Amino acid sequence: MAIEPRILNEPRVRAMMERKGLDLLIVRGPENSRYMSGFFHNGGTLGYRPFVVFYFRDPAKEPALVVPAVDLHLAMDSSWIKDCRGYAMAEFFTDLDVHFYEDFFDAAKAVLAERGVENLTIGTEGEQLTEGFRKRLDELLEGNRIVDIAREMELVRMVKSKEEIRRLKQATRWTVEAHRAFREAIRPGATDRDLHKAAVARMVALGAEGAKFINVGTGPTSYAAHSPFPVGHKLKPGDFVKVDMGAFCLGYGGDFVRSYYLGHCSQRQKDIWKWLNEVQMELGMSIKVGETGGDVFRRGYKAISRHLDRFPREFVGHGIGLASHEEPRMNEVNRVVVEPGTVYCIEYSYYSEGVRFHTEETFLITDKGVECWTADCPRELIVPI
Repeated sequence: MAIEPRILNEPRVRAMMERKGLDLLIVRGPENSRYMSGFFHNGGTLGYRPFVVFYFRDPAKEPALVVPAVDLHLAMDSSWIKDCRGYAMAEFFTDLDVHFYEDFFDAAKAVLAERGVENLTIGTEGEQLTEGFRKRLDELLEGNRIVDIAREMELVRMVKSKEEIRRLKQATRWTVEAHRAFREAIRPGATDRDLHKAAVARMVALGAEGAKFINVGTGPTSYAAHSPFPVGHKLKPGDFVKVDMGAFCLGYGGDFVRSYYLGHCSQRQKDIWKWLNEVQMELGMSIKVGETGGDVFRRGYKAISRHLDRFPREFVGHGIGLASHEEPRMNEVNRVVVEPGTVYCIEYSYYSEGVRFHTEETFLITDKGVECWTADCPRELIVPI
């Protein structure tokens, strides 16, 4: 199986290691281990099954990837890292005629011994690791200096590689087309389950691996920010419908929201929707390299406050990547600086007359300016009957 182009922004990782004086990174968080290895494993969220990357600043020291035995063959086929090792977990032998270590720490001990890891400065994910794993890892690394780099890894991943941008842009395209299918399915008598099926079917037909998520709010869930399950509500004229969804492209998902009324709504509701969309697009297209997340929030909050009192949100946007919400988080206190190559979402919501209006757009900022990837998706609030 051909290995996909690297998602890893290796110059950015190495620059962070130089800046922090790190000799070695050891990462096991699902996003970070996928990012560093390119292996999109499904088991990393299981606390007892570590997937761990060992990445050295010294290019003479080969990186290593340690995974459960049951996933070793796929890891070898999927990752750019050549030294892939398995430990006995889920299966004790597979189609591979290789040695399986007793457990993760047995494998890790061998990797460290072979590379002469001693008196180094090592970055781990610190408080984000489970207590038991962290304790055993600290014991294994005794004699070295341990530094928490969980925050630094978030900032590394904020600026996307070319391959990450390609996947995110494709996921966004599929999400926009799924929204069209969703909107086309809104009619009297249709249920929220019908709308859900229409959107997911369009994603898969276009080539997506499926839906990263889809939250439909209507009828008894019109107030909900994230309603994960259809409730069987049958649409009637005047009903509110909201959908927050994202299609998957090779591990990267879109994130995009629209709200609708079936047939008719009040002038107040039309005004709220108009204000949310106008401010959102203006803010998204005006973001500059060098601004902080806090700068963006304050401008965005001030703009919407000209129209709506008591605006409820503590943030107006976020980065997007392997995780749904990444840096730069656009809240009042965030001092992270926006950099070229950042993909971000701007989103606004507001509660009125028992419903939660919600809209969201996706952008890429480059040295040349801002691209809106969702510019062509309809924003009309009313779906005609």
